[in-house]
Amino acid sequence: MDNNNSYLRPVTYDDVSHEYSKWKFYKEFTKISGSVYLRNELVDDPALVTQALLKRCPEGVLRGYAALKQRGYKLLDDPWMPIISISDEHRSKKSTSRGKFIRRVPPKDLRHSGEIKLVSDSQALLDVFNLHELHNFERQVALIDHLIRQRPDLKQEIHNVPELAKHAQVANEFAESPPESWLRVRWHQAGYRNFIPQIRVDLEGQYFYLDLADPVLFVALEYNGGWHYTAEQRGKDSFRKNALKNAGWDVFEVTSKTLHSKSEWDFFFQQVTAVIHRKYEQRRRRLPMQTVS
Repeated sequence: MDNNNSYLRPVTYDDVSHEYSKWKFYKEFTKISGSVYLRNELVDDPALVTQALLKRCPEGVLRGYAALKQRGYKLLDDPWMPIISISDEHRSKKSTSRGKFIRRVPPKDLRHSGEIKLVSDSQALLDVFNLHELHNFERQVALIDHLIRQRPDLKQEIHNVPELAKHAQVANEFAESPPESWLRVRWHQAGYRNFIPQIRVDLEGQYFYLDLADPVLFVALEYNGGWHYTAEQRGKDSFRKNALKNAGWDVFEVTSKTLHSKSEWDFFFQQVTAVIHRKYEQRRRRLPMQTVS
């Protein structure tokens, strides 16, 4: 058996003692918790670390990202390590080199995935915000957007959780990337709630989807990711932008740098709001003259 390809899972020394001397085992494996080890090259895999912690403490309850992963959600690319709660009945300290054990009263709304215990999806989100310390509101909403694209009825579930109600008000399953979510949240928090993700526009026998758009005032915001910088894509973007302009749309591009630079964001915000106010005043001219004082 090729030892380099075997044991791609958590093990104890007793599991592999027929193949490894202790010296070789401790050289090629890293201790995760107690007597449970992973091969050195696997210790940064959160799913395998989760398995290792459950092997050490099978009665533990998956929290946060680990619970969402076990439920079958595809997560965003943010790095994470599992957090597993155990009851106060387990007095002995359970140290870990990866991931974390925490002491908590067993949750009332306990879920099961086979023999694995985990918290509900809404509690897992609260765990991500608190235990995993995802404190930024824009990023919190981006995660929720990503999850409700996979399970739309999660939005109703979080509506019923007081701590998540404000998130549910701005969450939208049509956002296709975290930057699009961040952009929408910023505009909604600034009071511009007419911006809706993935608006379809039909023009001259073709149709386009706008990342974020006000369909009343014809103002659109497009996130310009790295894939836009190929010559072919820039040509398509130029044609698209010109077609939209000819149809009365004002389209603004925003980049990652704009989102992360306060000065660039402030300038971008002023540009867009100036157009919004101009178009709003144009629309108001359609109203009749005031006849009652």
